[in-house]
Amino acid sequence: MTVIKLVIAGIFFAGGFVLFAVAPELPSWQALVFFAGIVSIALSFALPMNVFAKTS
Repeated sequence: MTVIKLVIAGIFFAGGFVLFAVAPELPSWQALVFFAGIVSIALSFALPMNVFAKTS
């Protein structure tokens, strides 16, 4: 079960970088997509420390 939690956090982390990379290419949504990347990276750290730690 720990590996699944690590994979979920890794998906959020990698997805955040993808959102960072895609944001400059979008003409009208770049600020929102960049902010979503920041939130995704933050979630990748917050989930293992807070949510996953309480469910183990």
